[in-house]
Amino acid sequence: MEGIFIGVLCLSGCLTFSTCLLHQYHFVSDAMNWTEAQSYCREKYTDLATIENTEEMKKLQDTVSAAGHSSKVWIGLYSHIDWKWSDGFNQSGAEYRNWDPTDPTNLKPNNELCVIQLNSGSWYDNNCHDQRQFVCYNGTLEDSDFVLGNQAKTWSEAQRHCREHYTDLATVRNDADNNKTQNLIPHGNWAWIGLYRDPQIYWSDGSSYSFSSWYYGFNPLGSMKVICGVADLEQGGKWRLFSCEERKSFVCYSVPTVKTVVKMRVKLEDSSVDLTDPAVKEQILKQLQDRLKEKGLSGVTLKWKEQADGKVFHKEEKGSDKKKKTEL
Repeated sequence: MEGIFIGVLCLSGCLTFSTCLLHQYHFVSDAMNWTEAQSYCREKYTDLATIENTEEMKKLQDTVSAAGHSSKVWIGLYSHIDWKWSDGFNQSGAEYRNWDPTDPTNLKPNNELCVIQLNSGSWYDNNCHDQRQFVCYNGTLEDSDFVLGNQAKTWSEAQRHCREHYTDLATVRNDADNNKTQNLIPHGNWAWIGLYRDPQIYWSDGSSYSFSSWYYGFNPLGSMKVICGVADLEQGGKWRLFSCEERKSFVCYSVPTVKTVVKMRVKLEDSSVDLTDPAVKEQILKQLQDRLKEKGLSGVTLKWKEQADGKVFHKEEKGSDKKKKTEL
């Protein structure tokens, strides 16, 4: 099979392949929770809607509006909420929180991933790139001193400073720890502590999360561990995150395909190779698939197309301009 290569006149056939186009969206008016909507879309179409660019954003909005719907619809976005301490502490007390009643709000999704403490003692989620004072701890958690860093830094800069000069950013395990850190913060000021989370935003179908169109507004997280995404038509289709248990209409997607017939010729360097052997034909497809990948062409499905006689390849007639071609 290694003697097969493409591109020299000898035998001829045709190849059919499919390439992916823009997502095609399908509005479903039935109200379901996010998991139910996901199951429905995977059974009837491909998956809950994935949106990868502004053109698809508009296409989804047009699809929903044409159905007479003008509110929130589930799409395939979801996010894990997993707050962690900078020093990796996960024992008794790791779940202690002293959130302000309005927080965490995720005011700017994918941005408010770090925690600040007000001098009143309350905690707020905040943009990690803001410049703030910070609280470090020195020693061990069982026998530690809290230290205020007076120079304003981003959360990552504060973490680096605490690790270089002390132990780490402050881990706050209980009311006693919270009172100690609170008392270090000047009146009316805020300071970073060691609590943070990773973005962990995903598409239901596993697509890469790159394009985004978030609504910058109040998105309460509370104690939820998983939150799910909607396109809010009242906000221009912008994305928001809600409890996955809420019941809403939703949008699925499917992928249309275009089939193209490609004529090809194959020359055998080894005349003993049998082109009627399924393994040989499969090897040729694999070689073609590898070459397409090398050229950066993905989302392509290859298969042979047989003619009425069941054959893929026909030998060309020598000395004649008229060549017998077999479609795959």
